Amino acid sequence: MAELHPPGEQVKPPAPAIKRAGAAALVIVQAGWILAVMDYTLYFFALPLILQDLKISVPGAGFIFFLSLQGTFVGSLVVPLLADAFGRKPVLMGTVLLYAITSGVVAFAPSAAFLTLARFFVTFATGGEQPVGATYIAEVWDARTRGRALGFMQSGLALGTLLASLLLATVGASFGWRPLFLIGILPAALVLVMRFWLPESRTWADSREERHRSARASNGEARQRFSLAQLFAPDLRKLTILGTILLIAANATNGGIFAWAPTFLKQERGLDIASVGWYGIVLALGQLVGYNVCGWLADTLGRRRALALYLSLGILSVVAFGLVTNLPLLAGATFLVGFSLSGMFAGLIIFLSELFPTRARATGMGWCLGIGLFFFALVPLVIGLLAPTISFGLLFATITPAACVAGLITLLFVPETKGRELG
Repeated sequence: MAELHPPGEQVKPPAPAIKRAGAAALVIVQAGWILAVMDYTLYFFALPLILQDLKISVPGAGFIFFLSLQGTFVGSLVVPLLADAFGRKPVLMGTVLLYAITSGVVAFAPSAAFLTLARFFVTFATGGEQPVGATYIAEVWDARTRGRALGFMQSGLALGTLLASLLLATVGASFGWRPLFLIGILPAALVLVMRFWLPESRTWADSREERHRSARASNGEARQRFSLAQLFAPDLRKLTILGTILLIAANATNGGIFAWAPTFLKQERGLDIASVGWYGIVLALGQLVGYNVCGWLADTLGRRRALALYLSLGILSVVAFGLVTNLPLLAGATFLVGFSLSGMFAGLIIFLSELFPTRARATGMGWCLGIGLFFFALVPLVIGLLAPTISFGLLFATITPAACVAGLITLLFVPETKGRELG
């Protein structure tokens, strides 16, 4: 006999069905992030070829980095607002379509100005994809293993970097940089998968329904959508400020070394472009291990302790990367740089997804990531201006450790969010 339920009561699917749906959603969202990062990092790895072809100087490339990476800053602020207002699924679909199309446009760049504009739209889309995708997974996943799920999702960055490195070592080394970006159009096909197999976040849908009920209860008076200004309301101000400072420090550790490492390896360590691609693969393997271990440590030790371990290792690894000249040792340092400096972002995404309430989650994450990404763009500009007089290696070994120390200090003041239920 079928079980009866009171009228209007929502019947939840059984736990195994929820887990299967969550796992499928995790794979689809991670695929979107893998392909976004592939399109995003193709530029970094192909930069030595682009500089030569378009006759761009190192300081000029620094300005291109800074201007084009403002797309990540703007996208991280604007796109999550759309996700909080209209849903996670349609916004994720839109970001995938945008980064795929505009990555293809980069292949036809005849000048530095055209390249900068096209890259702005690629980074706008990828900058919006990360906070929305992480918010979605945080909302559909169980609190006890959320860290591992978000670590797995974030490891898509490593897989995207791996794909970009392989493309550079094979296609780029043989055919130049333009075909790399034509391949970047292919992720557009993922939109069809999202359209038919990715459900909307139940947590977001319930929150929207609650807002509608509240509006009806107040005689139909419409409630204002969540805005950026509300992040600085008394109940959220401290969380917003601490999250922002932590992400500024984290992005400052990453911006310079990941933007300029391929150029550093070619110009100061004498590697050819194919070898730069293989070093990129070592970096990606470090990232892959680092993301997943960070997710596990965050669930085991807590979010703050895991991040402190990664920031501390980041100091040691980047000093070694910038200063050693022995190529096998350099490869080992490259692996550790990927493990620590990239891997810690799994912990940061976990932390941010739990820091804000549902009504502000995507917007809050987007704000912190967006402000942080402004500094991700600023550091390559500074290094590009200094590189003609100071070696890349020395700049890496001084700027990045200072940012790691700033992150460690900030961790003393942030709350622990391990085990927090999202609602």
